[in-house]
Amino acid sequence: MRKVIDLCLDMPMGAKELANTLSTMCLDPQYRGYKNSYGAGIAAQVGLTIQELDKVYEQQGKEGFQQVVHAAAEQNAMKPEQFVRHLDEIGIEWGITCDGDHDNRKTAELVQAYPNKLKGFIYVDPNKGEQAVRELEMCVKEYGLHALYLTAFRTKLPASDKRNYPLYSKACELGIPVHIYSSLNLSKAVPYDIGHPRYIDQVARDFPELKIMAGVSGWPWVLEFMCLALRHENVYLNFETHSPEKMAMRGSGYEPYLYYGENSLKERICFASNWGTQSVPVENIIAQVEALPFSDDAKEHIFYHNAKRFYEEL
Repeated sequence: MRKVIDLCLDMPMGAKELANTLSTMCLDPQYRGYKNSYGAGIAAQVGLTIQELDKVYEQQGKEGFQQVVHAAAEQNAMKPEQFVRHLDEIGIEWGITCDGDHDNRKTAELVQAYPNKLKGFIYVDPNKGEQAVRELEMCVKEYGLHALYLTAFRTKLPASDKRNYPLYSKACELGIPVHIYSSLNLSKAVPYDIGHPRYIDQVARDFPELKIMAGVSGWPWVLEFMCLALRHENVYLNFETHSPEKMAMRGSGYEPYLYYGENSLKERICFASNWGTQSVPVENIIAQVEALPFSDDAKEHIFYHNAKRFYEEL
């Protein structure tokens, strides 16, 4: 069995998280794109369909909707201990994760419960200035978490916004990497290109000592995404949230992965499943990569060696 490191390993969502996620997707018009793309799969995790949920909302309103989803999730949600045992069965050596509500204290509890299997993401709001910097330091020094994650469509700031810079400086001081969202987003609350790779390019130029993991595949700007790692030795890439099988589909826009993953960026592209958002079991996403026309050596780098180097060379 091949060894795998997963750089976006979702934990199974609990009843509250599933109810909140589906409520946002189904009831907030700003996030309707996520409902259309991911809603059916997430609803299926609790044994429901989008059509059933729409009908519940129509008949019972928001409160009834949340009650139905919560009750269904209580019956269907997988427990963390079950999931962690399953990771051994499918070859995952470790993964980096977070609590479903992005609560750093709860993430720390998960990591402390399974220290050999999990590392932890840190979510802070750069709009809070020095308070965010202090929280980042606390998460590393007191909670033992491992990497800052900045998501432009949540913070509403592109990666190069100067409000992020104190966090980058503190990450350098603490010796931790930063994972940065880089892809089209489907939220109407922010510009569609707020996660464009060009913003990470600016950060990499200003912080050449910072370890940067550009994530979420870079689509539809995949060539520019590849350019980040070609230009900057401190930038690695991953394709969380997006189906690896699309790399082999003509016209998908993901085709550059096949060339660069086998050639000049073989040592810089990493596996990241984000399986919960996709509602696809981790082992199925692993199988999609195995089916791609990469050499065995390239697959070993994507699944394991590149992530190991990224974290161990800190």
